[in-house]
Amino acid sequence: MSSLDFIRNDCSRSLSGAAQAVWFAANDQSEIPESLQAGAKRNQTTGTIACTLFAILFACTYGPASWAAEPSVTPAVMPAKHAAVFKQYCYDCHDAVAEEGGVNLEDISFDIARNIETAERWQKILNAINSGEMPPEDSEPISDKAKIDFLEDLSTRMVVARKLLSDTGGEITMRRLNRREYQNTIEALLEVRPDASSLPDDQATAGFDTVGASLFFSSDQLENYLATAKATLQLALDTPRTVKSRTVRIEPEEEYTPHYANALAALQDNIKRATAWKSQSEKPASEFGFLDEYAAKKSLENSKKWAPQLEQYLARPETKTGATLILTIKDGGYTKIKFPALGPENAGNYTIRLRAAAYSDADPRFQYLEFSSGFGSGRKHLGWRKVTGTLEEPELITFPIEHQPGERMQIWVHQRSHQDRGDKNLWTIDQQNNGIGTPPGVWIDWAELVGPEPDPDGAASIAARKRILPEKPSDFSDERYAKEVLHDFAVRAFRGESPSDDYLNRLVQQYETNRAKGMTSTDAMIGPLSIILSSPSFLYMVESTGNDGSPELTATELAVRLSYFLWSESPDQELMSVARSGQLSQPRVLFAQTARLLADPRADRFVRGFVHQWLQMERLDMFQFDGVQFPSFDNAVRANAREEIFATVHHMLAEKLPLGTLLKSDFLVVNDVMADYYGVPNVDGHEFRKVNLPTDSRRGGLLGTAAVAAMGSDGLRSSPVERGAWVLRHLLNDPPPPAPPNVPQLSRLAGEVLSARELTKAHQEEPQCAQCHQKIDPIGFALENFDASGMWRDVETVMVGERRKKRAVEFEIDGSGRLPSGEQFANYQELRDAVAKHEDDFAMGLTGALIEYGLGRPYGFTDQDIADQILEYAKANDYELSVFIHALVQSKPFKTK
Repeated sequence: MSSLDFIRNDCSRSLSGAAQAVWFAANDQSEIPESLQAGAKRNQTTGTIACTLFAILFACTYGPASWAAEPSVTPAVMPAKHAAVFKQYCYDCHDAVAEEGGVNLEDISFDIARNIETAERWQKILNAINSGEMPPEDSEPISDKAKIDFLEDLSTRMVVARKLLSDTGGEITMRRLNRREYQNTIEALLEVRPDASSLPDDQATAGFDTVGASLFFSSDQLENYLATAKATLQLALDTPRTVKSRTVRIEPEEEYTPHYANALAALQDNIKRATAWKSQSEKPASEFGFLDEYAAKKSLENSKKWAPQLEQYLARPETKTGATLILTIKDGGYTKIKFPALGPENAGNYTIRLRAAAYSDADPRFQYLEFSSGFGSGRKHLGWRKVTGTLEEPELITFPIEHQPGERMQIWVHQRSHQDRGDKNLWTIDQQNNGIGTPPGVWIDWAELVGPEPDPDGAASIAARKRILPEKPSDFSDERYAKEVLHDFAVRAFRGESPSDDYLNRLVQQYETNRAKGMTSTDAMIGPLSIILSSPSFLYMVESTGNDGSPELTATELAVRLSYFLWSESPDQELMSVARSGQLSQPRVLFAQTARLLADPRADRFVRGFVHQWLQMERLDMFQFDGVQFPSFDNAVRANAREEIFATVHHMLAEKLPLGTLLKSDFLVVNDVMADYYGVPNVDGHEFRKVNLPTDSRRGGLLGTAAVAAMGSDGLRSSPVERGAWVLRHLLNDPPPPAPPNVPQLSRLAGEVLSARELTKAHQEEPQCAQCHQKIDPIGFALENFDASGMWRDVETVMVGERRKKRAVEFEIDGSGRLPSGEQFANYQELRDAVAKHEDDFAMGLTGALIEYGLGRPYGFTDQDIADQILEYAKANDYELSVFIHALVQSKPFKTK
């Protein structure tokens, strides 16, 4: 039996009821047990993965538990008299004909608890009328008496509807590990991080990557999981070899001084030959070594342009003993230190040591070293270090490198860089201005790569291997040894659950079959172990209903949910021990364990995983910024702007700060890169730390960060619409609806040079756009003082014209407006103050996001009660950020299947 067939058979045993029926159907089994045939349809496509999410969701979502009867009369029915309110105040815009914003109130059921969709529609109605958003200002207002009567009846019945619908919901008992969780869990088991590039990129889906409905599965993926497990096991179980630490020293002048000397000689020869050709008229250009006349002219032009930079480089005394980092157009690009490639067998921790100095008159951006890895044009940025030493007193700089097993790694050191051609375009502009090019920022005397760090006799590798394959006791048979190893590994992989005897026996059979083929004991074990790591009990977080049918999680299941919530990996030994002792269900013990997990470095996975998706920070990588227009917004700033947000959240958790800190604060959490970018003085070092701000600072809070500003742009111009919608969605918990599919093109404005305010306001002239833009745009206009890269500006500059004939047109920025709730503001600072007063709304949005991320399902109508409980507890504790997490973990839904 192949490994794939083994797993498919295991999947059919792992599912039950309707889910197993769908599994049999999806995999085209020759026989479906009679008891499972009801509702199952044969899928003629063979090879579909056993544990398809479709099978699980079909069983869990469409099974009998979720088929709630529709009550004909319930306490959640709105009185019929309120139809008159719709007719008088709403049908002009929201009947079956107009249906503005996709809202048709003529077809809405007055039985609020009919289903989730109906209840959610009524919730939106309640929110719109409560907030004063509806009816709009230009429509007849609802009379006070009718409004009070309507809202009182609706609010009362919404409470009943939430109770009814939450009682009739089905269970979702399984969800697949997402890519992050899979990698972390494998690494915890094998102490080798797997290459997951062939697995689904779950963060590309909508919402959070912990939501089960978005975690799809296919037969191709099963094969990829199996191959990934085998490759990682081979690395983990490879015979440990001692790799001696060594030091590779690079003297950069040995490469670059002769290289640039030869390049200059070639340019000077071009100039000499082209000048000789040009000085006469009898001989063709080909007799002077050029293809034709055009080539001769172009060679003379470019050689004269490029030669001065190399002449200046070679004239510097320090280039005789080191290398000055420059950018050349045709001679290798960046001056860079290139270390010998590290092979798969050279895994370990390394240190780069180099002696460097900064040129005091250089652009501060170039007084940094950039460390990267990769082959060819594909580069990964590893980090940056600021150079403060001088040519008279250079400094020693160190940078850590981690080289993963099984990988090849090429390490480079060079000046800070932009995406694509940004630096080359800037060099051209500098060359036109000074006749040389971009002035250098750093000189490197020498560089060393030291490592890997000593591991005497491969002790660490041997210890890691023994945790998977311990030594075989002398009195154990081969079969007994295999059974013990596979059982212990399966228990750890299945997060505390023991495999069945049948499952274990079949794994042992696989092992014995491999041994019979002549494999070593280690090689024979890789197949069965990879099956364990590709089985549903590993790939899915299974929460069984138990013998008593209790909806509560078992102690170990609670430990698993908590650990994946905060660490994105399986529980550690301490958490599992507490769970097995029966104490984890005690509130104080659960609180203590939650606090311990939050204080652990692995909680960084929660901060990155949750915050990145909650704030939609993927937009930070969506656009390429023009290096000429935004010379300071390079790869270093883009990467560190993201880190600034994560570091701020870490600081809030560690210092127990209130959630409102993200709306407005009197400090930043920055490192040297971001401090230089913001113009904040006296911040040295790459570590992020709290830095106090003056009272009139424009920074402090999310709205003043480069990350949020850049996410609200397209890399060229800021977008008031994107920024305003982001604020409504994430800070005010008032998300605008998606743009209608028939948004008209403003072709009448083609060719006109308009400010962002003028361009955006044109949309308000369109009836289908006006309602939303009246809410969105004023917020975006108040953020216009931040350009696309997050730098402050007093006027908006729009570049018009062709590439070589661009000109700047300036517009005054009008940041005045009002929030949908009515607060007026005159500028950005007043907007920030107004938004900061909405901490309750911000807290509600965060709570919904945490519930969705932590429970692995979309936040819905029936979650309102638990959200209210979390908010009540958090508000009583000054909205301290960590309190939200503790409140969710202590809640009934978190402890329930």
